Parts: sequence; structure tokens; C-alpha cells
Amino acid sequence: MPVLNLELLGDFRLRSEGGSLLAISAKKSQAMLAYLGVKPAQMVSRDKMAALLWSSTAPEQARQSLRQTLSTLRKELANISPKKILIEEGDFLSLDASLVRVDVAEFESLVAAGTPEALDPATRLYGGDFLDGFQLDEEKFDQWVIAERDRLHRLALRAHAQLTDILARSDSLDGAIAVAQQSLRLDPLQEPMHRTLMRLYVRSGDLAYALQQYDACTKVLRRELNVEPDAETKALQQEVMQLRKRRTSPEEDALQDKRKSVLVVEDNVLNRELTNALLKTAGYNVLLAKDGAEALMLIGRESVDLMLLDIDLPFIDGHKVLEALNEKGIEVPTIFISGLPGDEVEVKAFQIGAVDFIRKPVKNSVLLARVAKVMK
Repeated sequence: MPVLNLELLGDFRLRSEGGSLLAISAKKSQAMLAYLGVKPAQMVSRDKMAALLWSSTAPEQARQSLRQTLSTLRKELANISPKKILIEEGDFLSLDASLVRVDVAEFESLVAAGTPEALDPATRLYGGDFLDGFQLDEEKFDQWVIAERDRLHRLALRAHAQLTDILARSDSLDGAIAVAQQSLRLDPLQEPMHRTLMRLYVRSGDLAYALQQYDACTKVLRRELNVEPDAETKALQQEVMQLRKRRTSPEEDALQDKRKSVLVVEDNVLNRELTNALLKTAGYNVLLAKDGAEALMLIGRESVDLMLLDIDLPFIDGHKVLEALNEKGIEVPTIFISGLPGDEVEVKAFQIGAVDFIRKPVKNSVLLARVAKVMK
């Protein structure tokens, strides 16, 4: 039974068996645990570890620094558990794989299995890029991090693509759409995945959403790469437009002015465009704001029946947006949508007047059901 959980996908985190965060004081100690943790059973020589973590230092000084770091790390791990987590055999170091659960090792094992039952938890386990934001200012270690980050990122995209294909072939369209959207959040420049998502929307009958996906693809390619979608993507968009023309009725056009308005406040451009397309397809008039300040200006001049409000926004966070409206006596039913951890953000949302709270990632069917409930 593992006594430690080492999380390397996203921020570096070390947790107890019960889930409590544990502190490892020195960044070099964290780096050592990360290096050993990627393959918990591997044996690494002290010389290699010293050269990796003190690449800008003379060999003898690097070995001395390693001895000091190991001494501190031993004491900190001993305070966490009496079991010997750090294995030292002669000139080699490793972690006891039976005592340390490492998310990277688990993620790779699940992806290697390749079954839907393994790929689904694998995609959920990939909570962010490897050691996201972690930098040691030691050339060899930082180069290793960059290489591992790229390798695992590519593996995650492949796992998402495989799971999307499996779900699509089994006609689990909502699940396939959710996984494809998640993949695009990891890398919005995947033009083939944009096409896959467009085709999934067509199969589910959401032609307008398929066209919105094409628009989202076009925007991100222009902004990030200054290129246009390729011929295959453009041809798919034309096919969808022809299908939509055949389905559109005069009665649908007459309903446009009677739609209720939803303000979507989201700083992530892809999430914003996806939500925009989903709500428009469901028959709502959609207003968009990329931050809290823009949302407050829009509410001042537009009629808004409901606000979908992210919390983690630049400049003015979502909580402060609703508090500002409360202070002005402006009542707008608000559903908070957030991926922030912990219960505090949800509790505060309801304390300041939220009508609902949804955690990311959000399934389309769930979002539409919650919006419809509030609109009633």
C-alpha cells in the first residue's frame, strides 16, 4: 500500500495516503524526487544525479551538495513515514515503488493498456503538463524536464484521440465530444481534432455547433500560426453548410428575436467559443466577455437573462463581478463554472448569490440542463 502520492502532471505535489499536502523544503529535493519518480524502480547513480542537479558546479562540489540534499531529504521523508521510501544501495538511488504512487507511471501504464476502461482514467489523470512551471535553472535538469513534458504531452494527445475514436465508433457521441473538447484544451492547434469534433457534432445533429467549431479552429490558427485551415477542413465546412441549408426552415428564422440572452464570461478563447456555439445551437442569444471588466460593461448596456461566470478571470475574478453587481442593485441570475480546486470557491459563490455552480470539465448535456432549469 503506497504511503505517498507523487503528482508530477501539473504542479509538483506530494500527498499523504490520506490526500494531505506534504512539504519538501528544498527545490533540489523536489527535483530529485521527480527524476526518480518518473520510473520509481530505476536505479540512478549518485554521479548522474549530482551532474543533473548541479550541472554548473564542479564535480566534487556537486557531490558534496548532493550529500547535503540527501541528508535533508532523508530526515523529511522519515518524518512523513517510518518506512524507507528513498532506497540507497551503494552508489545508487531509487524510490521504493511499493511505497510511492506516481501519477506519471500510472498514466503511462493506463495508456499502454489502450482499452476504453484504461484510457478514460488516463485522460482524467493528465491534469496538466509535466512539472508545469517548475524550473531549476540547471541546464541538464531543465532540458530533461522539457523533453519529458513534450513526450508526455504527445502521449496524452494520443490517448485522447484513441478514446475519442473508440467512443465515436460505439456511438457514445456525448462522451466522444467531451474527450475531443478536452484534447483541444490541451492543444488548440490540433486541426485534425477540430475536424473530428465537427464530424461528431454533425452526427449528433448540431450543425450550427459544427460550423462554430470551424470558426474556432480558424481563429486559433490565424492567431497562433498566421495560417488558414487546410483544404480538408474547408471542404468539411462547406459540406456542413450545405446540410444546414437543407434543414433550416422559415419558422426557425422567425424565432430568433424571441431568444433569451446568456452572457458567457470566460477568458479561455476555446472554452468561450465552444460554449457560445452550444448555447446558440440550443436557441439562446449569446453575449461574450473575456474578463470581468468587459462583463460589467456589457451588463450595463445589454439585457441579460443569465450569466455563466468563470471564477479564475484576469483583473477582476468572478466572485468580485457578482459582488459588484450586487452592490449596484443589478440582479442577474448567475451560474458559476470553475475548475478551481477546493470547496471554498463553491461556498463563496452561493454566499454571494449564485443560483448554481458547475465544475469543469462540463458536459454539454449537463450545462444545457442547468441553463434550462434557471431559465424556467
